[in-house]
Amino acid sequence: MLSLTHLKVLEAVARHGSVTEAAKELHYSQPSVSHHLGRLEADTGAKLIQRVGRGIRLTPKGSCWRGVRPRSWGG
Repeated sequence: MLSLTHLKVLEAVARHGSVTEAAKELHYSQPSVSHHLGRLEADTGAKLIQRVGRGIRLTPKGSCWRGVRPRSWGG
């Protein structure tokens, strides 16, 4: 099931281009961030991130999901 946490993790990873940096920002462990990304990919049935060297970038489908803004986030 999609969760707000999964989307927040995707947003942070996209901004930082790094699971480690996203984990620091969110005060999560690196494995927890990776788990949330994996669950989001499983729930959407789509590959959302691509590892590039030591960083991460969003796939085109990941970019679409990054744009999802639940009403609870405001603006």
